[in-house]
Amino acid sequence: MSVHVIAYDTSDPGDTGDLMKVIACFDPQRIRRLALLVKTEGNSDVNDFSREYAMLSAEIALSKWGGSDLLKRATFLFSTGCEGAMTPFGYLFVDEEGGPSGDASRKALAIGCARSRDLTGSEIGTPAHADVVAQTVNDAMKDAGVGADDVALVIVKTPVMSHVASAKLGTAVSKRITSAYSKAVGALGAGVALGEVDRKCVVQEAFDVDLNLYARRAMVFSGSELDCVEIMLLANRVGAGGDLRIETGRMTDCIDAEGIKNMLRAAGCAFDDRGRLTDPEKIVALLIKAGIAPDGSLRGCRTTIKSSHLDMDKHVRAAVSGIVSSIVGTCRNFISANTVHQAPPGGGLCACIVRAP
Repeated sequence: MSVHVIAYDTSDPGDTGDLMKVIACFDPQRIRRLALLVKTEGNSDVNDFSREYAMLSAEIALSKWGGSDLLKRATFLFSTGCEGAMTPFGYLFVDEEGGPSGDASRKALAIGCARSRDLTGSEIGTPAHADVVAQTVNDAMKDAGVGADDVALVIVKTPVMSHVASAKLGTAVSKRITSAYSKAVGALGAGVALGEVDRKCVVQEAFDVDLNLYARRAMVFSGSELDCVEIMLLANRVGAGGDLRIETGRMTDCIDAEGIKNMLRAAGCAFDDRGRLTDPEKIVALLIKAGIAPDGSLRGCRTTIKSSHLDMDKHVRAAVSGIVSSIVGTCRNFISANTVHQAPPGGGLCACIVRAP
């Protein structure tokens, strides 16, 4: 099996023209797993349905091309928000069966995908929700044929509901489950599966509160369009086919350009004496999850990121997209905000998929 990763552009949320061009070189019968990781434009408000429109358009196009059986092997991870220097685009992941076996002496990119059962409204936002995430991550590891130590990154999509019943919370007042809260639950669940978070610490009082508790290899997104947990897991596995591999790194804050460069260096990319990337063609995909300190400050300075009428995530995506695009020379970068329980407070994580010799 060999994993292929191809970027494709979209002219609007419903556009699948470029997607269908890049997927045309594959035989749908040989696709073991297919995943779309997509950034689509939209305002991200509760009445913004650009993401749902984009997902429906992709499902229809892929069903016409590969049939309904292909959709059963497909995972759709769509995220809204392309502020700043970020173009609306997607990454197509194809795990193709057949072809030459991988070299047993080195590791190459492997992917695993899994989908949970539907959660009930009373489960979402509770430790039971985190347990479902952990189990689904374990299922994805089995699908990829890897253990927790092989995993470089877990991408989690987790549902959002309007509230959790007060009886589940042990309080007199029901709690509204926000996007950030759902991400917090998803991150800690992933951390349990990867051995980075003690399950005993995953309690209701910790979610979005104990920010010193975090996973280290999880990027979490939430959405109102699903009732289940969806996982795409990226790992480097001995014997996997293809010439791709993944490298992950850390960012101390949302303007940590050096953290991104260090990750690229670790992946085998080179910079000249002026700090310019000399081999950008090696980079197949770049994924960033960036955050801001709880008080909204950045390197000792006050910002309006948390006091603006604009959502905090929009500020962060716009700032980070300019920094990242200036480093790699392209606006096709998957950038998401809010690292609650996915990094130390204010920090972030980054990952790149590169073509290795």
